[in-house]
Amino acid sequence: MLAALFLLQAHASYAASDRGLLLEAQKNGQTVYLLGSIHLADKTFYPLREEIERAYKRSDALVVEADILAMESNAALQMQVMQESVYPPGEQLKDNVSPEVYGQLVDWLNQRKIPEASFSRLRPAIAMITLSLIEMQARGLDPQAGIDRHFLNQAHRNNTEILELESVLQQIQMLNSLENPELYLQQTLAQLSDMDTFVPQITSAWKSGDQEKIYDLVIREGLDENPEYAPLYELLFYKRNRDMAEKIKELSDQHDTLFVVVGAGHLVGDKSITDLLVKDGFTVEQI
Repeated sequence: MLAALFLLQAHASYAASDRGLLLEAQKNGQTVYLLGSIHLADKTFYPLREEIERAYKRSDALVVEADILAMESNAALQMQVMQESVYPPGEQLKDNVSPEVYGQLVDWLNQRKIPEASFSRLRPAIAMITLSLIEMQARGLDPQAGIDRHFLNQAHRNNTEILELESVLQQIQMLNSLENPELYLQQTLAQLSDMDTFVPQITSAWKSGDQEKIYDLVIREGLDENPEYAPLYELLFYKRNRDMAEKIKELSDQHDTLFVVVGAGHLVGDKSITDLLVKDGFTVEQI
């Protein structure tokens, strides 16, 4: 679900001719490949550009934000994620947001012919993510075809070492720590109508490997239009970028070559993982 917010959803038609966003970072003889992930995609993305697959094959380990495949086979972890995603019995979403925002949500549910009960106990941030996920899937996008899942499938199949920068549970807990989740749920509801224009724009930017355009679409434009959302961007991007960059540096000391797959929004612009690695002495180039 988190993937739907961390962006880079796209619908493509050129597959292997797409450039994508692949960076190579080097320091002291160690190499870190950084692939900007598209978390929801479809079969037309594949095969990926050969340079991307070669970089994966020559790496010692796969590094991801969270191993979603491992979670799917762990019933106890799934239960923990569910418990973090919903209110306890007797407490409902409508009791924790304004009647106006809840009314907007109910209107959307009615349009999509989704029972209100399916959202009634979701926490606001989880409802926000689920809204985006449903809208992406309505446009033919599928989390099963995501780039991160593509490489996780390979790694699990071939017993390649998989390293996590975060965890699914950690991501859910982070979302639930938002100080004003109602504000962001309201924003999501207001912006769903823009999905038809956003998806082609972000698709084009990713396919051409246009870091500046990706940054504009994912971060800069949102902050310029809604400066009050700065705390959200700090939590979802900048703080996580700092934490993930630090973890990548630690892991690179233990492996000669790493293949890192993270949402492309984490790799572009100031305060990105890429920017932080450069400041730590890595040389980075797009390949």
